[in-house]
Amino acid sequence: MKRSLRRLFVGTRFDRLLWMLSSKRVSILAYHGVCEDRLAGEQWVPKYMVTRSAFESQMVYLKKHSRIVSLREAIALLQSGRLEGPCVSITFDDGYANNLYLAYPLLQKYRLPATIFLATKYVEGGDLFPFHRLSLIRLAGYLDEGPVSGSGKSLLEYKTNPLDSVLERTERCWQEVKSQLSKDQYETLRPLRIGELKQFDSGLVDFGAHTHTHCILRNETELRREHEISESLELVSHWLGSPTRLFSYPNGEPGDFNARDKEVLRSRGVEAAVSMLPGSNRSGSDLLELKRYGVGLHHDHDAFVCEVSGFSTALRSFAASPWLRL
Repeated sequence: MKRSLRRLFVGTRFDRLLWMLSSKRVSILAYHGVCEDRLAGEQWVPKYMVTRSAFESQMVYLKKHSRIVSLREAIALLQSGRLEGPCVSITFDDGYANNLYLAYPLLQKYRLPATIFLATKYVEGGDLFPFHRLSLIRLAGYLDEGPVSGSGKSLLEYKTNPLDSVLERTERCWQEVKSQLSKDQYETLRPLRIGELKQFDSGLVDFGAHTHTHCILRNETELRREHEISESLELVSHWLGSPTRLFSYPNGEPGDFNARDKEVLRSRGVEAAVSMLPGSNRSGSDLLELKRYGVGLHHDHDAFVCEVSGFSTALRSFAASPWLRL
């Protein structure tokens, strides 16, 4: 049903009308990593990545139908209320090396600005992000129900537990799994290195903070939450040589951050923070809780068009209407 609706929507070019009607909003896209097309079917490739060819097709579509602006410019437009025509900002979470080697050449080709949010511990140390550790450990046959590599303890769910506890349970078996990673796995999933940050054109790509360890803030103590925010902002600012005013909440769903986290961000001079709450942003939107459209492997062309034009959000709102349950 959804696929048929999307096909009809795109086939009738109704998206053009929605773009015309959305002249007073900013749509922010949330990407993570970009993978080689040949790897898209691999089990270890996260569903929130996109293939290189899909990413290029999406950039071509956006450039044709919208005005693509940097996140900093989008914030200025939201603050001033001078929104003219549909505006789109491109963002990447986590800080994958593939942002440089696969996404960046296409951003250069089409002269499209973007913002990359860095989980600073992994840029410093080079180890894979914690959610990839868990995924690869499970793919290697370590099950949640059983003891982890003789430790007598089971794996913990990343999204619902303090990060230190999650990592403590995985350390022994992670070292075993890590030593067996293929080149494709490591190069696709690894974070950027500090030296690689300088390879981006600063006039095209900006950087923001994404906490230090990529812990989900709601699972941590207030003191840890404040440290995670402050440490990541300080490191990104140090690497760039100037203060960063942009932040992205890990996971970024309702309840993952709160008013106290926003206050910490304000006190550190942060101008805007992005979430994973779906939708577009208008003048008057909370700049420390900006909405984004997540893009992943499940977005074929029709699904992508429906997402970024706002059609999918409208459908979700319609489906959630109370009168439909009467």
